[in-house]
Amino acid sequence: MTRRACLTTFGCQMNRLDSELVRSLLEEAGYVMTESETEADLILYNTCSVRENAENRVWGRLGSLKRTKKDNPDVIIGVLGCMAQKERERIFEAAPHVDLVCGTREFPDLLAYVDRVIEGHTHQLAVDDARELTDVYARRRLRPGQFHAYVSVMRGCDNFCSYCIVPYVRGREQSRPIGEIVDEVKRLRDGGVIEVTLLGQNVSAYGTNIEGAGLAVLLRAVSEVGGIARVWFVTGHPRDMNREVFEAMRDCPNVCEYLHMPAQSGSTRVLERMNRGYTRERYLELVREAKDIVPGVGIASDFIVGFPGETDADFRETVSMVEACRFSMMFAFKYSPRPGTKAADYDDDVPYEVKQERNRELLAVQERVASEENAGFVGRTLEVLIEGPSKSRPDRLTGRSRDHRIVIIVKKGSDPFFTGAIVKKGSDPFFSGAIVPVTITRSTPLSLYGTCRSV
Repeated sequence: MTRRACLTTFGCQMNRLDSELVRSLLEEAGYVMTESETEADLILYNTCSVRENAENRVWGRLGSLKRTKKDNPDVIIGVLGCMAQKERERIFEAAPHVDLVCGTREFPDLLAYVDRVIEGHTHQLAVDDARELTDVYARRRLRPGQFHAYVSVMRGCDNFCSYCIVPYVRGREQSRPIGEIVDEVKRLRDGGVIEVTLLGQNVSAYGTNIEGAGLAVLLRAVSEVGGIARVWFVTGHPRDMNREVFEAMRDCPNVCEYLHMPAQSGSTRVLERMNRGYTRERYLELVREAKDIVPGVGIASDFIVGFPGETDADFRETVSMVEACRFSMMFAFKYSPRPGTKAADYDDDVPYEVKQERNRELLAVQERVASEENAGFVGRTLEVLIEGPSKSRPDRLTGRSRDHRIVIIVKKGSDPFFTGAIVKKGSDPFFSGAIVPVTITRSTPLSLYGTCRSV
């Protein structure tokens, strides 16, 4: 009998990769994937605990499944990932209709736990944080036409920023051997992938437990895999970023000129309370160094506003950092305490209304900066990798430049355009995964718009 599985993913790129690996295991076991929970025999939520809102969404979805379980007692409901690792038995207490809770490093045995539930052993709990995942990476299945793939190069984090739950739910840092990563990239290349993103909770600390390794060494090794047109890496912690990484970006033609390096605050005083391990001056120095070594590098950052003890003067330093660094992208978040972190014991003394106002102001500053920066691309021709049709305008394509800017390719005149897997204009293909030259004709704070001539 065919069994159907519905897998919903919350959170970051690492969660999306984990879901891809879980889906491969499910398909290998004969499950057919469905997006409908009502049609599924197995419902899985791969969860995130980084922010309270992400957890609240999962709790809400789990509550709605109570009725689903009542109508179909045979359906199996499972919670995977960070929230499973953090909440553990509490999930069963709050949602007794959940059958299994599987942590961030236990999903290689997910099907065994599902089988135990089928046999009548409900409330399966698996939260060991020391499992190896090597075998699962090798069993990964690509979707038809997939041109991009995430590659986990390390898991866990040793930084213990005072506001962050990640080290507690993802475990300590553990890097994979370079040879193993290169072999995986080759397998992905052989399956049609031309673009990879190297993932780590703190990818800039890659190799600290491997003699002779480091992120710069890894980038150079992966860049030598023939047939891989683009290599990205996220997310980089400023404390562990170094000149060697920037030089590898400069020297390797397929390592893209993009750096996601969250600052979190522009105030040294706040950074100390966050336990970030660097000062305002060091972050600004890294940005200057990256721009000097890697021409045209796009730098993205994250900021938390309203952290406990953040004064107006501290926030002004954050604003001035955004203005000085000229980020290509910036994400701002209002601070909310995460139980189990050191900062949860701090007095959350910044009123919510102040957090809202600071968040609005910081985003407005970034919008102005991004508008000015993007306007400078008008008239230039960029190399763009097509990702597919625009979600809002199917008569347009969307893609990314080498510095990770969103580029919308606008239909020009009566030229035929992308309507499916491949549409040709003369002898020139326009399809997901194609790399084409796009001449930028206009810009907004979030996107560039352009037209594409014959290659």
